[in-house]
Amino acid sequence: MFNFNTQPKKYSLNGEITVPGDKSIAHRAIMFGSIAKGVTQLSNFSFSEDLATTVRIFKELGAKIHSEPSTKGMIIKGTDHNFNSVDKPLEIHNVGELESLLLGVLASVPQEYIIDGGDFLKKRPQNGLLDLLKQMGVVYDATSEEALPLKTIGSGSLNGITYQQEISSAQIKSALILAGLFAKSKTTIIRKIATRNHTEILANYFGANINMNSKTIIVDPKNTKLKGKSLTIPGDFSSASFYLVGAMLSTDSQITLRKVGLNPTRIGLLNVIEQMGGKITITNRVENIEPYGDIAVGTQTLHGTTITAEQVPTIIDEIPLIALMASQATGKTVIEEVQDVYLQNSERVRNMRTELAKLGIVMQINDASIVIEGNQKIKVKDDVDSHKDHRIAMMLVIASNLTKTPFQIKNIEAIDVSYPNFISDLKKLANF
Repeated sequence: MFNFNTQPKKYSLNGEITVPGDKSIAHRAIMFGSIAKGVTQLSNFSFSEDLATTVRIFKELGAKIHSEPSTKGMIIKGTDHNFNSVDKPLEIHNVGELESLLLGVLASVPQEYIIDGGDFLKKRPQNGLLDLLKQMGVVYDATSEEALPLKTIGSGSLNGITYQQEISSAQIKSALILAGLFAKSKTTIIRKIATRNHTEILANYFGANINMNSKTIIVDPKNTKLKGKSLTIPGDFSSASFYLVGAMLSTDSQITLRKVGLNPTRIGLLNVIEQMGGKITITNRVENIEPYGDIAVGTQTLHGTTITAEQVPTIIDEIPLIALMASQATGKTVIEEVQDVYLQNSERVRNMRTELAKLGIVMQINDASIVIEGNQKIKVKDDVDSHKDHRIAMMLVIASNLTKTPFQIKNIEAIDVSYPNFISDLKKLANF
């Protein structure tokens, strides 16, 4: 149980903070460093539970990984795509991003592995991705729902495929890219809508041959030679977003977030904020492998907006936070064409609605849209539950600063999967 607002008051947020390194980039950096030949050095690595799981998995597969938490550094000696056989299940817990990426990595390894996970992933079928990887030549033995646990036998002679995206899923796309790096022929992905592109960026940085435009991604395995690299991981925008919204909705607030990742496929929330009348200032921008800069924001008066289908992939992690923000704005906010969100995050969307309703915030949700009316007052009806979802947990912490009525958040420890110091950093900005 946890309650941020233990006093009958609301807190202003002021000051500056540096958020942890980007989790999505770090997952992929560990993988590419482990697959590559030679040594990879990572800086500004965030030591969260999810990433600890990815590190352990690739150690089991044979990578030599040395971590320095005090300096946020990591050194990886890669396997040159020669993984160990493992005589026990690869236990990935409930790290959904790791599941899809690992399936892609192991697709080109001609050995048998068993992947197992937690209750959440055991209820999440992977039919669509498994069907595509089967077309490339991978053999699977799974439950009837094609969910974990499953046995995978990869192929050293994968076939490249052409895939017309049915849903705008960065995870399916990334898995196909990882598999396609070691196929016999090109793999072509025809985009539905552009999604986060960390996999493509890092693959090419480590030595892959991937060509991209607005409509297609072509993975050409010819001349692909992955070699160890040095990489500084920018601050995680999804983590920063909670402070951004928290400051906008709190009175007399002004914060600066240092060295936050500004990858255009990840920062759709900034566009939504601008559509809602908010103002964000970005300074000290650095164009690196992944761009980053400082973001400043203060208390804002916001109005409703319409978020289009093309924008949804760039805000998919921030939808619970946007729902809270929209409820405090003036007027109606509509998130259009959310079918892909349902397919990928149906449980998160349901739990978001359930828990916000306990705070008196209501919304209309169907397979076509999410509609949130503005000017909703928070009226605490019951304690809330994160449902072990770190995004929902952090959103509820931000909501707790918008009311003088204390409430408890169950399963608050879910935050540790991505940002163990979130509460203590928030308290620094609130000066208590």
